[in-house]
Amino acid sequence: MQYVMIKREEKDGKEYFAVNAIPLKNTNKTVVQRIPHPLGADVITFDTLEEAKDAVTRAGFSYILPNGEKGSKSQARVKVTNTTDYSEIVFEAVKDKINSSNSTVAAAAVLAVSVFKTEEAFGILFNKIGEDNDLIRKNAISGICSHANILQDRIISSLKSSNWVERNSALTCISNITEDNSVDLEKFIIPLTEVCNDSNTIVQANALNVLAGVYKAYQKRGK
Repeated sequence: MQYVMIKREEKDGKEYFAVNAIPLKNTNKTVVQRIPHPLGADVITFDTLEEAKDAVTRAGFSYILPNGEKGSKSQARVKVTNTTDYSEIVFEAVKDKINSSNSTVAAAAVLAVSVFKTEEAFGILFNKIGEDNDLIRKNAISGICSHANILQDRIISSLKSSNWVERNSALTCISNITEDNSVDLEKFIIPLTEVCNDSNTIVQANALNVLAGVYKAYQKRGK
């Protein structure tokens, strides 16, 4: 059994918890995520001990607490299943498969997590629209579009991501929700004109098409 040490540290009077991690990179060699790992050279920090324990167990490892106590995934699950809050049970089951090594399973988990209207679920969806895997990325886009009126501002923010795949996925999100009357189309127009000058020509081309579609829908609503 492999253990990841959870270290208690303090900075500027604030307590936090750190674990060793390894970086996951996309084909552009950009770090898209860090995963707890016993041999990791990187570090992830968490505000609470529970968050650190959850991250370690979701990565498939057991943990050693600052006091030397050891814990495992099975112990963590007992704590979850003792509650009558089914939303928590379902969310934990789904979240556990988000980073599955099997892309089909991971993609299914991404789509499943979109039924939850929480900040954590939204964070997962936006993290996955920059994925190289086509199915995972498409399911994340679909999930975001199902909450279009809530996530409109975050979609716009993703247009400025350093990852061109994420920028392009944000454009696809906008294209998919132009007919959604709960969305304020006017908010998209200026950000889209800026993306027409993107450093990536694929993004540029997509931005031009999406901008035309948004403007057409905007004019139609004004009539």
